[in-house]
Amino acid sequence: MITLGKADHGEVALTVSALMGLLGGIGLFLLGMSAMTNGLRQGAGSSLRGILTRSTATRLRGLAAGFSITAIAQSSTAVTIATIGFVNAGLLNLPQAVWVVFGANLGTTSTSWLISLVGVNLRIDALALPAIGIGAMLRLVARERRAGSLGEALAGFGLFFLGIVILKDTFGTIAETIDISRFIIPGFAGTLIFVGIGFIITQLTQSSSASIAIAITAASGGLFGLKPAAALVIGANLGTTSTALIASIGATAPARRVALAHVIFNLIVATIAIIALPLLIALTTTLSDWTGADLDGARIGGIDVAAAIAIFHTLVKAIGVLVVWPIATPLVGWLETRYRSADEDLARPRHLDPTARAVPDLALGSIALEIRRLGTITSDAARVMLAEAGDLQDRARAQGHFEAADRLIGAIRDFIARLRLSGMAPHLADGLSHALRALQHYQILADLAAQARPTDLSRPGLPPEIRAALAAYRDNLVATLAGPAADEPECGTGSAQADAERVESAYQQMKSALLVSAAQGAIDPITLDRLVTAIDRLRRCGEHAAKARRRLALVEKNLTDGGRPPVAQATRDAVAE
Repeated sequence: MITLGKADHGEVALTVSALMGLLGGIGLFLLGMSAMTNGLRQGAGSSLRGILTRSTATRLRGLAAGFSITAIAQSSTAVTIATIGFVNAGLLNLPQAVWVVFGANLGTTSTSWLISLVGVNLRIDALALPAIGIGAMLRLVARERRAGSLGEALAGFGLFFLGIVILKDTFGTIAETIDISRFIIPGFAGTLIFVGIGFIITQLTQSSSASIAIAITAASGGLFGLKPAAALVIGANLGTTSTALIASIGATAPARRVALAHVIFNLIVATIAIIALPLLIALTTTLSDWTGADLDGARIGGIDVAAAIAIFHTLVKAIGVLVVWPIATPLVGWLETRYRSADEDLARPRHLDPTARAVPDLALGSIALEIRRLGTITSDAARVMLAEAGDLQDRARAQGHFEAADRLIGAIRDFIARLRLSGMAPHLADGLSHALRALQHYQILADLAAQARPTDLSRPGLPPEIRAALAAYRDNLVATLAGPAADEPECGTGSAQADAERVESAYQQMKSALLVSAAQGAIDPITLDRLVTAIDRLRRCGEHAAKARRRLALVEKNLTDGGRPPVAQATRDAVAE
């Protein structure tokens, strides 16, 4: 027996069994949470991913998706990290992701209600053990099948509730031996201490649910009242931010912004909760009275202080969502300015001024300037990817430029879609059609070049003359990609057409040389097929680059002469496409 001192009514002792019960209860709770989360996530992984990727079109749907997935998986941390991963992979954009994260934060309240209504107020330890046994057998029998994952989740539920029962009983024993109220500092300082305790517990366990479970079971066992428990919950919410920050290390800039949104949301929630804690406690008391709760721990209508803590947790998170709702748009706009990368700067339009949309001639001129810039970005990156020997870092940078070009193409198309086409002069409408075709050609060029590999034309065992011809072919095609610089005048449709014809002629000559070499037995059929595929990819890259430049020249022609190109020229352009 460990003697702690003397209380007003006699000696207070804490037994070793109580300490072991506390550690064991937390351990079972965490183990159950882990098994439950893993089982549900594996058993319904594709469904959860589908919800994230398809059901986030609006902020309300994103909020509902984050809430529902967290309620199912019982882990806001897992949902937040998954969201960061989806943003990292480009499956979600920032506006979608922030609302999923806000919904996940709201979804953590489901754990509070699960603990308070089932884990504390019902003696379910008699059901917990069978759940563990049945779940473990399913996991062993079904293994990697979905039933095995659901069996793991069922066993996790059993461990989860068994841990809650042990924690509640342990805290009840401690409350009978220690007058904990002697150690609670009143006022604002005491609130901050419990907020810190909740934060530290969450850091140690890497689970805000563990902190909330401790708060609910300790208060339910009579160890302390609603106010300290509420402060613990606030600290637990703050503690979840560290996991998101850790997950964002080394991630893309958009993913880091999602993590920052998670931090900002919880800082807002914590600040409001700490400042308005007396008011929130009073409101929680009123709501608890309506439901028949007794905050002194006695049961009335089957509900006690545990339900009051769940009400407080829900109230705080709901207020947080209401606060961020009107400021979400400027918040996302501010987040977009954080962690900016060079590729994102490339993807940002430099000439598409929204005020220019009111003047069609100015709008088309802005579009032409932006497309010329797009052409420089895409062609430069394509030359790196198609070169015979490229540095790995240069190729990685080129891939980033392709992604930036893709976003820039989307921005240009969106700008065009917002123009008022009704009443627009025919030559301007014709210019817009050429602009859209130029965008299409540059997008195809980026897709083709991104698939190229340095070894495409350097197969071992090739005859020296074929190897030299392939190297010359590659160099000519790469040179064709270099159109006029962004600050030089466009050379017109004639030069672009000549480039396209030169590309086609070089391809046919190279293809004939390969076929002759194969017929002579110098190249095997498999190598021939691969080489023809590779030179065809180069041909298409050169042709789409030339076509894009020709379309851009036609856009600028419409701007300079104020009318359509001659019918014969327009017909030749259409046939060439």
